[in-house]
Amino acid sequence: MQINPQEIVDLLTQTPLFSNLPPGTLNQLAGVMTLKTIRKGDLIFAVGDSAEVMFLIFEGEVALEIPKKDLESGFAQLRRGDLFGEEALLFDDPRYYQALAQRECVLLSLAVDDFMALWSQLPGIEQKLEILIQSRELSSVNALAWLQGDEYVHVMTRRHPAVLWGKLALPISLGILTLVGSLLLQFAWLPDRPYGWLILGVGLPLILIWLAWRIIDWRNDYFIVTNKRVVMIEKVALVYESRQEAPLRTIMSVGIQRSRVGAVLGFADVVVTTYVGTIRLRDLAKAETIASLIESYWHRAKAFNRREESRLMSEVLADKLELPGEDKRESPSVQGLAGDAPSREEAREPGFFAWLFSDFIRLRYESDSAIVYRKHWFMLVEKTWLPGLLLALGLAVLAARLGGRLAFVPMMQGVVATLFFMFVVFVWVIYQYADWRNDVFKVTLEQIIDLDRKPLGKIRRRSAPLENVLSIEYERQGFWGFLFNFGTVTITVGNMELTFDHVYNPSEVQQDIFYRMGERLEHLRQFEIDSERERVSEWIASYHRKARDLDGFEPDPSPE
Repeated sequence: MQINPQEIVDLLTQTPLFSNLPPGTLNQLAGVMTLKTIRKGDLIFAVGDSAEVMFLIFEGEVALEIPKKDLESGFAQLRRGDLFGEEALLFDDPRYYQALAQRECVLLSLAVDDFMALWSQLPGIEQKLEILIQSRELSSVNALAWLQGDEYVHVMTRRHPAVLWGKLALPISLGILTLVGSLLLQFAWLPDRPYGWLILGVGLPLILIWLAWRIIDWRNDYFIVTNKRVVMIEKVALVYESRQEAPLRTIMSVGIQRSRVGAVLGFADVVVTTYVGTIRLRDLAKAETIASLIESYWHRAKAFNRREESRLMSEVLADKLELPGEDKRESPSVQGLAGDAPSREEAREPGFFAWLFSDFIRLRYESDSAIVYRKHWFMLVEKTWLPGLLLALGLAVLAARLGGRLAFVPMMQGVVATLFFMFVVFVWVIYQYADWRNDVFKVTLEQIIDLDRKPLGKIRRRSAPLENVLSIEYERQGFWGFLFNFGTVTITVGNMELTFDHVYNPSEVQQDIFYRMGERLEHLRQFEIDSERERVSEWIASYHRKARDLDGFEPDPSPE
């Protein structure tokens, strides 16, 4: 197959790794690339092969997989303009994944020797390669269930390691103080007492758990750029999950903000502004390079959208004109407005205890594309402190009577009465917990829902469409609200107000609602575009049919 060299240069210009290079360098790079045709189903390289070449897809589709126990676990489906095998340009480690041609492919290969010969003319290429290689490794070992079928990761990174060390500073300091203090207490101050060993035995495991939790918390936060969107994922283990995202096509600008500490330690925030909202990718190493990559993928997505719009218009016209050899296309009215998520079968209702303790203490989580919030733990403590105190009192009385104290209380009657009292109080605690977990606030793809449900009692449900929201406000009231960062989010819809009461981090809740509003409005806008495409194509098709009819029309000769 013969390819015009200018076509290769054009493709390199659209490839984020090379998009900022000057034209002369791009021409030289195109000149050293080798063309290779791969048949459908052929293996391009396997796990363990030596890494000597990077590939760029000119045409076709390539799947990247990691074989696991007779199964291929695919983590990316790459298409025109995507590259793979880029780790060969910096490292000589064997391949840790395999590449398989999903369709007949035309690939451009770049050998390591040719790349190194041009190294001096490739400014900034090393940092980009490091980010892309690290992203490939992270995406291959982290399952991202929310990715769509044709979506794959380009960039995936975490916060700068300095942020982790900042989180570890306090537990490490307390650990050192606990270790030194307990040893001094045991060997110098009170050697005849076991207090030092007691403090060490209790304090040190707690601090180690704290350290492990901090590390997991840091590792759970990711910043991702796919071929469709920019995503920020924040997780606090067992407590909080947040995913903020914006489609690449909605980006308006990409900027950098750096603090004084960040300037010293080498990290900064990447601020992605969209007409859906603003996503701040915090404390990133190589922030300038990541921002440059986001801009490149953004411009590439815009070019792809224009090509896709042209393709869709051609398909619609072909369908309207009933041209042969074209696939029929589903009309937008069938697609609906519910989003792109595939339909799922109704889940089986869980049992009582499975329901009661599912998402046991999480204050924010996502379920079936809906963001779910609960009231802050402080409200649970406020509901349960009295029955908890009575339960502890009953336990103390029971222990005292079984231990020979309170002899004036008959043994059998006292134990039975105390156990019955404790059972009643325990049911009270469970009731208050169920009442707390039943009050939820949801933000779905289409609406906002405020759900209040009493255990074994009444249910109150209020909802409003996202597109009808007029304003969103939040406030933190009182000492405890400021101390524990909870408050009330008020959503105004017409002459009605919905309130999310006592939710954790109300500013983030407000931002979540703004994002969902933007996504909903964008979806409605896209639906209008699809409908307009249908109308325009119908007009063109009608004109074409009319013109065709007129061409075949022969008027009767006029009588003389």
